[in-house]
Amino acid sequence: MKQVNIEDAAQGMVAGEDVRGADGALVLARGTAVDEAHLRAMRAYGVRNLSVVSDEAAPGEAGPGGADDSLAATEGRCRALLAPRFAALDLDAPFGRTVFDLAARRAAARALACGLDLDAVPAAPPHLAPPPEESLFCARGVDPQSLVSGEVELASLPEVHLRLLEALNSEKTSAGELSAIIGRDPSLAARLLKLVNSPAYGSRVPVDTISRAVALVGRAELATLVMGLAAVNAFGDIDPKLCDMRAFWSHGAACGTYAALLAAACPGTAPDRVFVGGLLHDIGQLVILRRLPAAAGRALLLSRIEGLPLAEAEDAVLGFDHAAVSRALLEGWHFPDTLTAMAAGHHQPDGRPEARETALVHVADILATAWAWPAFAGAPVPALSEPAWRSLGLSASVLPGIAAAGEDRIRDTESVFFPAQTPPPARPHANPRKRT
Repeated sequence: MKQVNIEDAAQGMVAGEDVRGADGALVLARGTAVDEAHLRAMRAYGVRNLSVVSDEAAPGEAGPGGADDSLAATEGRCRALLAPRFAALDLDAPFGRTVFDLAARRAAARALACGLDLDAVPAAPPHLAPPPEESLFCARGVDPQSLVSGEVELASLPEVHLRLLEALNSEKTSAGELSAIIGRDPSLAARLLKLVNSPAYGSRVPVDTISRAVALVGRAELATLVMGLAAVNAFGDIDPKLCDMRAFWSHGAACGTYAALLAAACPGTAPDRVFVGGLLHDIGQLVILRRLPAAAGRALLLSRIEGLPLAEAEDAVLGFDHAAVSRALLEGWHFPDTLTAMAAGHHQPDGRPEARETALVHVADILATAWAWPAFAGAPVPALSEPAWRSLGLSASVLPGIAAAGEDRIRDTESVFFPAQTPPPARPHANPRKRT
């Protein structure tokens, strides 16, 4: 391993250590082959030196058994394993090609880092039994509104959150009054303090009082944070046999994080608002799981067997998808129209200029699905709405920087929203145990 000045770094070099920016954000993971986008991102983050495994100019030229050969072979295998999940994405277009390339590189780096045997990973999902017959459950006559109104708790929030939102909507409410209301909910207070002390807010000194946190965060961001926390808390009783809640909210956190990072490059959009829109974009899935678990299971099986995005499978089973349920739920909670529109329209954004925040969540959902880990048994990656992507005025060249900046921020977000949970063990694709 040797140190190379960033100005002397070349494409094809393999990072020997994680590369982080001045703010601690992960820019390049250990074991990744450097390309032009990585070089631009490192310069943008102020990286001066790079530790490299090999200073050869291209992967595959380090000699038999070298690090470059290993990385190139691993990335090639990852591409083959990932391809079925990306069937709905146009890999010939700049967006799809860049997203897929980044997914393969990230998966290869993770596989090498954890010693994953890719030969033990099946090239296709394991055989699944056909979805159960419709007679096993009754979903006829059900619509999104009836699902939401059927349970009182689905249309109500904890009292402290309602009082806080009322106070936030009043210009007469002082910061002291807001602090007093927040202080009545120890969990909310603790999460708020943890958030404002995270790298996302960049506070130079520790923030140890609620009043200081309110002043730092601001009323608008505080309102959206409260809404996100309330929604997470409202579904804390979902049976873990029905849904891995950490995985569910981790996807939401990733979607929200990528949406906020994309919004930072789109003038006229609000990163804090699209973060919460991304966090809550799939919340309708939890309503379906709670009210119609058999139908939800049938839709999930259909999605995996046919390689369909879950929303399409839900529509085939129920006649509507989780986005429609999200709309009904958030309207029942009296959430702002902008947040409701993001959750309701993220699968089919229309590309109108006034709907760019919905387009941001749509794109972020694709990124969160495509770049998730474990990588090879995940959900099918949704198709991109070209009009929505064009409405943002972005190019695919921003995506490597989004991927690099997102990794640490997603972890920070998870630590705020899931403080009592610990990360799952690092066995992303455990090999089946041999029978003895």
